[in-house]
Amino acid sequence: MSAKKQINKLYTLNFLGNISIAGAAWVLLLVSRGFSLIEVGFAETVFHLVSILCEIPSGMFADVVGRKKSLLLSCVTGALSGLFMIVPDNYAGVLFSIACSALTYNLCTGTDSAMAYDTLLENGLQSKYDGYISNQTIIYRISNGLATLAAGVALIIGNTLAQMLGIFIEVIRFLIILTMEENKVVTSNNKTLGARIRECVVESLGFLKGNRRVAKLIFRNALVGAIDILLLFFLQAKLPMTGISDWILGPLLFIMSMGGVLGAYISKRLKGVRFGKLFAVCLVMVSAGFLAEFTGVAWIMTVGGFLAAFADDLVQIRADVELNQMVPAAQRATLISVSSWVFSLVMIVMSPLAGWLFSL
Repeated sequence: MSAKKQINKLYTLNFLGNISIAGAAWVLLLVSRGFSLIEVGFAETVFHLVSILCEIPSGMFADVVGRKKSLLLSCVTGALSGLFMIVPDNYAGVLFSIACSALTYNLCTGTDSAMAYDTLLENGLQSKYDGYISNQTIIYRISNGLATLAAGVALIIGNTLAQMLGIFIEVIRFLIILTMEENKVVTSNNKTLGARIRECVVESLGFLKGNRRVAKLIFRNALVGAIDILLLFFLQAKLPMTGISDWILGPLLFIMSMGGVLGAYISKRLKGVRFGKLFAVCLVMVSAGFLAEFTGVAWIMTVGGFLAAFADDLVQIRADVELNQMVPAAQRATLISVSSWVFSLVMIVMSPLAGWLFSL
């Protein structure tokens, strides 16, 4: 399979993975079912607790067993997440669903990025990776924005039907992944499974130990991302409290998502800017967006969400490109998963705090 076809399929998987209205409006759906913002905040904490336990092992699974297998398994856990959100209809079911959703996220993060980078590398096209990740971020924001735009539809059709649509999407994604090719760095490794695991662990730990720059880059990216994600999550519940009409909620959330599209577009033109300087500017922007929520004014809150999404995607893309250029191919998914693992650590601390702050 040509690199172009493989990359296009990764684009398609990204779009389908974020178009689910149940996934985009999960906070709104839970609140509509009678769950409090504190319960929502705890559910988000469960998501990141599971991520802490599974993120790095899932990255190792992708590097050792196969990136294609990891993506296939993510479709299975994604379907289970939707099922648990329907049956049983209680908070325990919600937490099981969130756990499966976290595992779905773990199995994808690092894996799709590693598959893309090594696909391009195998064809001498690694210089095109920054364009790829920028496109993927734009696709994510647009697809997620469209799903969020239809947040009202999720409420109209109800939780059960919204979740069933999400399960159907996972089936389509599974069928697409079956047609993809595994990276040569995985298929060419003839060592035993045990030897592969030991090699992955030793090489990954050795790399991280000797690279402070990588550790700093990972933490900075996680901090900006955590503030943005929490802001956009809780604005789903807070915006209606400002007195806006129900029909305008979706468009306002969509406008916020478009901030990420602009950030992704601008990122390709800031290759020469030092990452530390870029991080400082983006941290100020997401912090301003976070503070805008407390004004209680819908348009100011929307501008704040737009700024936060812009800053998040801008710094995330630059961090992703730099990280992929530094890590060894055989441990790529594992080491990128470390970045997501740190993000979950930050979210564990910030999620319940944000749930408390936004409930005031």
